Amino acid sequence: MKRAIRQIVHDDCEYATMDSPRGSMPSAETPWRDMPHPMGRVNWISLLTMVWMDPLMRRGAERTLQEDDVWQLSPQDTAAKLHDRFRVHWMREEGSGDPSFARALWRTLKVQSCVATAICGFYSALMLVQPTVIKSLVEYLQAPEDLPPRTTLGISSGYALAGLLALSSFLAVTMNDFGQFLTSNLGVNAKSIVMDCVYLKSLKLSGHSRHDLSSGEIVTLAAVDSERVYQGYLGGPWVLVAPLTLLIMFVLVGIDMGIIVGLVGGTTTVAILYGGYVSSKAVGDLRRETTTVQAERVKLTNEILHGIRVVKLYAWETYMEERIKTIRAKELALLRSYQYQRVLNTVVLSIAPVFSLALCLAVYIAQGNELTTPLAFTILAYMNVARIPYSIYSSSVMCASEAVASCARVGCHSG
Repeated sequence: MKRAIRQIVHDDCEYATMDSPRGSMPSAETPWRDMPHPMGRVNWISLLTMVWMDPLMRRGAERTLQEDDVWQLSPQDTAAKLHDRFRVHWMREEGSGDPSFARALWRTLKVQSCVATAICGFYSALMLVQPTVIKSLVEYLQAPEDLPPRTTLGISSGYALAGLLALSSFLAVTMNDFGQFLTSNLGVNAKSIVMDCVYLKSLKLSGHSRHDLSSGEIVTLAAVDSERVYQGYLGGPWVLVAPLTLLIMFVLVGIDMGIIVGLVGGTTTVAILYGGYVSSKAVGDLRRETTTVQAERVKLTNEILHGIRVVKLYAWETYMEERIKTIRAKELALLRSYQYQRVLNTVVLSIAPVFSLALCLAVYIAQGNELTTPLAFTILAYMNVARIPYSIYSSSVMCASEAVASCARVGCHSG
């Protein structure tokens, strides 16, 4: 091995430097990109708490992350594996005579979807326990000093109640974070399947099929519809979990405040959720119309750019400009209506917990009952529990509706 020798002059003195014999040797550290993904070899505790990401966070804090610092995808999350799994179910759908892309996608990711829904349900169950623990803690604090404390849970130790509240809060936050991780992973996998199907279909287009599936349609399917499917999987579990959480919550309210109060709150909740469902479906329909108009605009723009010489030759600039303006005006009108209904729906469901539980309090007091401190804190805790299901239900229904519509569009062009 030839070593480089350099002469350095400093303060009228000459020095000779020579490279280290190890300087040209390859690094002994294997790049993380060439190592297996840690998700496939960690235990369930590390997977649940996402501790396996700590080395990546630590390295990112020490220096700028490079491409070699990021692990490759887990084998089950690669496009090739997802394609093989989806292809089995899609071939069965094609053989049934009434193929459904959404059904094939659901069967491909069925196990992971059920696990994510169960995790979200466990998070909701932990949140529903907290109001009762808070009520027992307030009862313990208000108990006379000369008498043993009597609480709803039957626990007479303040430390035990505080520890139970802290433990339930910690587990709830952990389950919520892990559930979001699972749904995000599901959404990315579903998006990969959609983009893979669109890409493979675009490679096999015949001359006749190109008239039915334009470049604008392909771009819309790969970019917009795949994103809709991703968003649908993000909020999909809450389409089922949110109504069940609110139903159980008002059953518990009925136990604490009486069956009439629980029925009033439950009826109000059903009415609000039904209104949110109808509004979300309308928002989804508007979004589908907007997607169709966007595809038409992208198609026309691409055709104009490809035939710009012909447009210039025949002086069609003014006509094409007016045509694009007309389509864009229609698109903006749909987007304006979409945003208006979406924001209105979000605002109504944001104030729904306060309205429904305030109505429960009004009915409870109108019956001649006394509002005690433990009961007031319990209602406030229930209001905090109801905030997430109310706020996320509308968006989850809307995203699920858009995802089903996008799957139908992709399925029509994947046959």
